[in-house]
Amino acid sequence: MVKTIVSAAFAALLVAGPVQAQDSVRDIVGGVARQYLQQEQDRAAYAQAQGANTLSAYQSYLRQFPNGMYAAQARDRVQRLGGAVVTPDQNRGDTASLSAQQRVNVQRKLNALGYGTNGTDGNFGPGTRRAIALWQRDRNYAQTGTLTAAQANEILRGTTGTASSSASASAASGPAQAEAVLSLSRQQRSAVQAGLTRRGFDTRGVDGIFGKGTRNAIAAWQRANDLTATGYLTGPQVERLTAR
Repeated sequence: MVKTIVSAAFAALLVAGPVQAQDSVRDIVGGVARQYLQQEQDRAAYAQAQGANTLSAYQSYLRQFPNGMYAAQARDRVQRLGGAVVTPDQNRGDTASLSAQQRVNVQRKLNALGYGTNGTDGNFGPGTRRAIALWQRDRNYAQTGTLTAAQANEILRGTTGTASSSASASAASGPAQAEAVLSLSRQQRSAVQAGLTRRGFDTRGVDGIFGKGTRNAIAAWQRANDLTATGYLTGPQVERLTAR
């Protein structure tokens, strides 16, 4: 891997001037790094499917990596387990019915709701599929990682609070501002702290004040639930934490 990067970078230096070479080397290194990360995600996802060794686990892998390094093995296991094989064309699902801009908007909405997609480029890769599955889980939908037309419309319309608060949240420039739009009362904040404490995340007190202890607890809970660990809450996250 390192030899490949160095060789490509050296070739760039030979065929371009100093400024162009710097840009070329940066592009090469960045591209190789992204490819390596995707391969590692692919490998980890298949290892997880092998560990579970169930039909749904292999089908989940194929939804994330329809053309992955282990796609052929996964399809073979699906067939052996008596399931229907999902082809790459079938796996396009939601993306086939959404425009490029709509896909970008879906990713932006998911990120605003606290479901990190690892990018907003309109490409529904593993990060976006995982975010969709988590969003579906929190709404008691089947965790397919693929959106139905109704689900895509639900995300695009916005699902947090009232129409006015949704518009304000979209205009917010970061997690802190998005949480501020929720206008949580002290009682609601106390309920959030109590919910975190019940789940084993110490907030250093249940007083309705979101200090450093509470922010750390929120971030730890978000990480444990595969959410973007900002330390600030979205509307759906408040609902989850205050539900009994």
